[in-house]
Amino acid sequence: MREHVPVPFATRILALPVALVLLMTSACGEEEEGEVGLGALAAEIIEIGDVGLESPRAVIHDPVADMYLVSNVSGGPLEENDSGFISRFSPDGELDQLAWIQTVGPESRLNAPKGMALADASLFVADIQCIRMYDRESGSMSDQRCLGDVTSLVGVDVGPEGSLFVTDSGLDFANGDPITTGTDAVYRLAVEDFSRGATLASGEELGSPMGIAVGARGIFTVTHNSGEVIRLTPGGERTDVLQQPDQRFEGVVFLADGGFAYSSSSHSAVYLVDGAGQLHTLLEDVDAPGDLGYDETRNRLLVPLYNENRLLLVDLDSELDMTMD
Repeated sequence: MREHVPVPFATRILALPVALVLLMTSACGEEEEGEVGLGALAAEIIEIGDVGLESPRAVIHDPVADMYLVSNVSGGPLEENDSGFISRFSPDGELDQLAWIQTVGPESRLNAPKGMALADASLFVADIQCIRMYDRESGSMSDQRCLGDVTSLVGVDVGPEGSLFVTDSGLDFANGDPITTGTDAVYRLAVEDFSRGATLASGEELGSPMGIAVGARGIFTVTHNSGEVIRLTPGGERTDVLQQPDQRFEGVVFLADGGFAYSSSSHSAVYLVDGAGQLHTLLEDVDAPGDLGYDETRNRLLVPLYNENRLLLVDLDSELDMTMD
């Protein structure tokens, strides 16, 4: 039986206007108005759009190259069509390369890429039933592993000890609407040898785990079907961190102050739990926010909008001391 504990945060939703008109900076540097609800914790938004993104699902910051990597599903979420690709952007919103990584042959395929993670010289990408491994600098494929008895690999992160953590949402979209297959799971794999790994947690009680974040606070995953933020220990023990059962969550990321942010596709919103445990609505009226990224250097949240083929770079308010001692 899983452990159930009360939410350990003082929950407080800020009262924000539903459609606050704000001044945003576009990728080309021009100012334009946007209908996005901007919470009090955000200072500015850079919007990237009309550059060729195709159903962007996840975004991460590569601090070594100082580039943002965006996975583009480019088709159905489980469609093996070789049309997925990964884009690169500079932090000022300029497109560096639209299809930096794409299918180049039968031995180097990319279908519907979702979550991504970086470790040493490698980039790991979740692609339906496979984990693709690429050279972090060149973007060339170096290895891959396809897992058996999985439905849809979505979230990927690398733990402090070097393990690769992957979620299977257990969602099949064969008929357009998501159908639960019961393969919901969180896996831990050895980065240096994909043949070694273990199932950290599994079963429909996981509620279709999507994005995953691994760090000093533990292993966090958010669920699509049950509207939960879940913490797992390295031994697979579960704690329910936060519950909003009427929502469908997509991504989660840790922040520098010890808090975290998570996205809700059902409510078109991005929420932030700060280091003091206060819950805030950061963004509203953002259609289908996906798996979030975080640029710690700039204290910036990275938000892909799946349905609108856009990317939002949200600078968090510098007055909130978002740095760790």
